[in-house]
Amino acid sequence: MKIIHDTDQSLMIEDQPWLIGILMIVMALVFAFGGMALLASGEGFGGAMMLLVGVGVPVLIGALMVQRVRLTFDRSTGTVTRTRRSVLGLTIATHALDRLDQARVGVSTDGDGTTYRMELDLRDPPEVVPFTSYYTSGRRPEAMARAVNDWLTRPR
Repeated sequence: MKIIHDTDQSLMIEDQPWLIGILMIVMALVFAFGGMALLASGEGFGGAMMLLVGVGVPVLIGALMVQRVRLTFDRSTGTVTRTRRSVLGLTIATHALDRLDQARVGVSTDGDGTTYRMELDLRDPPEVVPFTSYYTSGRRPEAMARAVNDWLTRPR
């Protein structure tokens, strides 16, 4: 999560989850190597299952979770645009900037601890637009929410 453009007229924030993508690729490669080794040693069924499941699951997780998300706040057009790009396609949602009440940090707590994500509070009608589909640890969501709120209160 980082700010890629910040002027008085526009603000762009982007999230590119490189770490998840790299981990899924490494995991798929490890299972592919193990499956091929089993096939080479004569273990046909075990090798085929390791290739099918061991490579298929990380690729599926990567396809579903690795998404580049960009929020563009534009005063000249009066819009907030959320663009989400993944291997499954492109999704664009646009909202009127005057509907944006504030950016805030959403919190999720479970047995593993507390995680966070930045969310946009819209009004008329009330709606919450999450920046990312997942929650994360660390202070980046808080920093991004603060950057959006600072931009909203900046003199025009």
